[in-house]
Amino acid sequence: MPVISQIWHTLLVTPIFNLLMVLYKYSGSLGFSIIILTIIIRAILIPLVLPSLKNMKKQRDLQPELDKIKQKYKYDKKKQAEMQMELFKKHGLNPASGCLSQVWMIVILIALYNVINTFAIGVTTQHINDLLYFGFLKLDLKETVNTTFFYLNLAKPDPFYILAVLSGIFQFFSSKMMAPYVEAGESAALKTKDKSDDIAYNMQEQMLYLMPLMTVIIGLKLPAGAVLYILVTTIFSLVQQYFVSGWGGLTPWIKKIAVYGKKAR
Repeated sequence: MPVISQIWHTLLVTPIFNLLMVLYKYSGSLGFSIIILTIIIRAILIPLVLPSLKNMKKQRDLQPELDKIKQKYKYDKKKQAEMQMELFKKHGLNPASGCLSQVWMIVILIALYNVINTFAIGVTTQHINDLLYFGFLKLDLKETVNTTFFYLNLAKPDPFYILAVLSGIFQFFSSKMMAPYVEAGESAALKTKDKSDDIAYNMQEQMLYLMPLMTVIIGLKLPAGAVLYILVTTIFSLVQQYFVSGWGGLTPWIKKIAVYGKKAR
C-alpha cells in the first residue's frame, strides 16, 4: 500500500471504521450507526463550521450598505465590484468563507465511502477483524455485518434514488437558508444593466442550485450508506444554521406559509 494511502487509512478511514463498529456493536443496525456517527462528526466539526456561519450572518447585516453600493455604482460594474470587495475586506468577510466546511464534509464523505466500501466489496470477516482496534469488537468468523436498513442495502446505491433526491432537496433548503443575500439582492441587482456586476449575488445564486444538483448526481451512484451520511449532515447543517441566524433566505417562504395557514383557519 502506498505511503499516502497508509496515512489516509491510519489517520481517518480506520478510526471512522472502528467508531462505526462500536456503534454497530451496541445498536445492531448499521443504518442507525451511520446516523449517530454523522451527528458525532458534525458535532466535532462545529468549531470549524461556526465561524463561517457567523460570517454569513455578518454579510446579511451589511445588506443596507451593499444596497447603497449597488445603487451608487449601478452603471459601473467594475467600481461596484471593487467597492463590494472593499466593504467585505473592511469587515473581515470573505464570500467564499464557507468553502472550508464544505471541504471537510467532502473529506469525511470520501473516508466514509471507503468504510462503506469495505462491506460492499465483500471482504471476509477476518479482514474486518484485522481493522478493529479492540478485541471486544471482533466478530465471530461465521458472523457478517448486516447492511440492510429498511428497504436499503447500505453497501449498494439506493435503487429508488429516494435518499439522493431527499439530500438534494434539503441541500437546496440549506443553501437558501445560508444565502439570504440571494433573496435580498435580486431586486437591487435587476436595476443594474447586468446582474453579473453583483459578486455576492452571482456566487450565491450559482451555489443555490449547483450544490443540490451535484448532491443528487453524486448520490445516485454512491452506496446508500454514504448518501445517508450526506442527508443527515445536511439536516444537521439546517438546524445549526437556524440557531445561528434564524431562517435566513427561507424567511419569505416561512412568512407566506404562515399567512396561508392563517387564511386556511
